[in-house]
Amino acid sequence: MSIEDEYDGLNYINGTILIVTDDIDINIVLSGVFALNGFRCLKCTSAQEALKALDEHVDEVDSMLIDGKIAADRGAMIIVKSKTKKPLIKIVVVANNDVAKTRVLAYGADDFLIKPVSAEVLTNRVITQLARR
Repeated sequence: MSIEDEYDGLNYINGTILIVTDDIDINIVLSGVFALNGFRCLKCTSAQEALKALDEHVDEVDSMLIDGKIAADRGAMIIVKSKTKKPLIKIVVVANNDVAKTRVLAYGADDFLIKPVSAEVLTNRVITQLARR
């Protein structure tokens, strides 16, 4: 099941982001970074968890970040199913190389980044995509 971070006193000006990465440490760091930048964060470590969390929070989730091995192996499937459930969701994919770039963009991802990427660039790209709604 997805895990939600609660940061008392923070204003979620940028809505809710669903962070999907198979690396628990990266998930924790990213959720902290996004929370400090005005996001409510839901964290998942698998494609199945992500789709279940989206089902449970479809009205709340505004954006999704897909990272790591999940982006390479299951990214296209998550993107298609997520866009079907919520067409206006903004999806940013982060991968180790650009092998999957064309595929995930063709399936509906809104942006694609190659690691390494700074936390500032990553949050700015998600915020930019949200502004395009």
